[in-house]
Amino acid sequence: MFVFFCTNCFSQEKYALISGKIISFNNSVGHVHIVNLNSKTGAVSNDSGEFELIVSLNDTLLFSSIEYEIKKIKMTENFIKYKRILVELIPYVNELDEIYIEGLTGNLNYDINKAPKDTLRKHTFILKPGDLKKALPPDTHVFLKAPNVNPFAMSGGSIPIPDPRYEAEQRLKREISRKKQFPIKIRKQFGLAYFTDKLKIPEEKIDNFLAYCEFRNIITEYYNNNLLQVIQILREESEAYNAIKN
Repeated sequence: MFVFFCTNCFSQEKYALISGKIISFNNSVGHVHIVNLNSKTGAVSNDSGEFELIVSLNDTLLFSSIEYEIKKIKMTENFIKYKRILVELIPYVNELDEIYIEGLTGNLNYDINKAPKDTLRKHTFILKPGDLKKALPPDTHVFLKAPNVNPFAMSGGSIPIPDPRYEAEQRLKREISRKKQFPIKIRKQFGLAYFTDKLKIPEEKIDNFLAYCEFRNIITEYYNNNLLQVIQILREESEAYNAIKN
């Protein structure tokens, strides 16, 4: 019974949604890319340096930003238990090679007067105000084609105006694409074992289970990065789904 209790506790702590903050010299660091090298998922810190990411025990997180040195942190039992991490980055110093300039005395006025003159020829084109009223010659490049435009977004051939039908069609296409990609994205982010082991959903029934959860607005919550709400929906609805299945 003791071994079973320890195993059960470990399985409960196998996955965790950790929240973190990234700082450098006590200042928040935003727009840092965080990548879970094991699950291939990631996040970006906000302006306050905060982020959230689902991790497992022994996962390695990589923190990278163009202004700071790359840092890797392995997820230990303490991170999984307390679900909080504070990351301090070190600024990256890009040292350039030293350049020696010869022929300068250090006297700015003297060196400017001794600077070589520009040898490039200056243009002789002069635009007069009366030239603005001249008519341009006809276009002889007839082989050039006009760019493609959206017929719904043009009125009179020159002034673009928003078209409700076109915008509604584009919104519908985006919504259908998001809905089709949702099962793929969530399975990749949470991992197959989360559904089969944690929620007891057979692998071949995962897509059907996710469709069962749609009435809880799980897709909207997922794309709004409300992962805690998504996890709560999955846990609650998995019990009802498994009860129906059995």
